[in-house]
Amino acid sequence: MEKDFQSFFTTNFPKVKNFARRLLKSDEDAEDVAQDVFCKLWQQPEIWQTPNDKLDGYIFVATRNIILNMFKHQRIEQDYQADFAENAILCEIIEDDQVLKNIYYKELLMILRLALAKMPERRRVIFEASRFQGLSYKDIAEKFGVSIRTVEHQVYLALIDLKKILLFLIFLLASLSSTLFLVVFKV
Repeated sequence: MEKDFQSFFTTNFPKVKNFARRLLKSDEDAEDVAQDVFCKLWQQPEIWQTPNDKLDGYIFVATRNIILNMFKHQRIEQDYQADFAENAILCEIIEDDQVLKNIYYKELLMILRLALAKMPERRRVIFEASRFQGLSYKDIAEKFGVSIRTVEHQVYLALIDLKKILLFLIFLLASLSSTLFLVVFKV
């Protein structure tokens, strides 16, 4: 039996290896696949011991299937590695409090800028003069030629707008935090 298989192997191994090489574009991988095919055939002597016209077809189909399984395994492994790397980054970010604080700070600044951009120009300019330039209500009133009461009212309306956005963001963050927790920790 061993001698028969050796003869079968010697005759067919180069064909199988060349077929695998054309599909894989790698001599080493082709060699491995061909060896896998013949290992499986060794375990099924009824296939290769019986003279059969379809034996070549069977060998090449088996080779193709092993290659497809190899590709599938590689894709699953790559997906797993990508998921693992993504989760590692998320965990690292979550663990690094300073990174989170910087991200939150930048996001809040961006949201503040967007919120201010949506405000009527007069309200935005008065609010920015009050909060970012540190001007008093009296100085702002003089600068824009409006009453102090108008300045107070515009700052008040701007703060109400910002509080509405902040409440929405708190609600959104709470719902995202629970979702992020579920994703990261696969609960």
